[in-house]
Amino acid sequence: MFALLAIALAQPLHLEEAFARARDRDPDVRAARESVRAARAAVETAGQLINPTVGVSVGPDEPTISGTLEVKLPFLGQRQTAITAAERDVVAVRADAEARQIASRARVRRAYAALAAAQVRARLGEDAAELASNLATRARAKVQAGLAPELEAVQADVLRRRARQDAADKAAALAGAREEVGRLIAADAGTLEAADPLLPVPQVPLLDELLAKCERHPEVRTFAAQREAALARATRDRVALVPVPDVSLELEKLQDRVGPGLRAGVAFELPLLSWNGGRVHEAQAQAALASVQAEGALSRRRSELRAARARYEAASRRAEAFANDLVPASRRLVGMARDAWELGRAPLTTLLQAQTDLTVTQAEGTDAALAAWQAVADLEEAAGAEL
Repeated sequence: MFALLAIALAQPLHLEEAFARARDRDPDVRAARESVRAARAAVETAGQLINPTVGVSVGPDEPTISGTLEVKLPFLGQRQTAITAAERDVVAVRADAEARQIASRARVRRAYAALAAAQVRARLGEDAAELASNLATRARAKVQAGLAPELEAVQADVLRRRARQDAADKAAALAGAREEVGRLIAADAGTLEAADPLLPVPQVPLLDELLAKCERHPEVRTFAAQREAALARATRDRVALVPVPDVSLELEKLQDRVGPGLRAGVAFELPLLSWNGGRVHEAQAQAALASVQAEGALSRRRSELRAARARYEAASRRAEAFANDLVPASRRLVGMARDAWELGRAPLTTLLQAQTDLTVTQAEGTDAALAAWQAVADLEEAAGAEL
């Protein structure tokens, strides 16, 4: 009854739907998008001109009335270099946002695969508990009919108790897996159900193709863009030493003159006390650091990708072997052992061992399929691209 109710209330969730929800709702991805918006606003700020200064004075002394208008004109490269530096920051922030998106996608894939595996384990646990209960009933009937010793009934009852506890543990693990997926996609976790099966495992590109994707990994591009942004800041700080012309106009009302007087002037800030050397050197050091980090990130991602590809190959072959050979063979063995026990040709321990071996084999097959899915997530994160 409870199983039927759970099926009726289930919310089937496909992997692509989980990806789409995470893109819209993952807090880390949303924060990355806001960072890009902030960086774009910084470009607008860098391009803004300084507001003019207006002053008015009135008094009994000459001039009785005066007004001034001062405007700074950064037309000697200061404004353009500031805009360029801000634009380079946008490139770096956008690449970092892509890296966060890929990381979010990998987290969703891992959590979704864990949910699918937990569903399989929970279903197998329920099936095993039902079979163990049926076996205990039949063993008790044989004992009562004098066809088997009391020991077999006790053994079957122990198996039933263990199977029921194992089913409860798997149900609890399923609830935890649902919570993790629900957290990542900001959805009610209570009735989530992975609609895509673990088998067959997803197919992935060849190693050389994956390694080629590493060259454009968002993390590598982030460090490369940070290097360019640092160099642009160094240029900006050097150009900032060029004096900015401060053009001024002054109107004066003198008592001995009929009309107002007009004065024009140009002022420059002389870089006598500061040459921005510290800021320039700091930006150059940051550029060198980002260059080293880009090399390290590329090397690390390549290594992670090779390791993940090896894990994927091993896990997918193992999952295929369990699905096509080992699990079917274990099922046949259980059927044979059950027939032999019912005919009195084999002790109950033979059937119990066969049933235990089937449970273990099914669990190992599920683990192998889950490992393959996790390796795909690792490959996607190492390659920095959707697979």
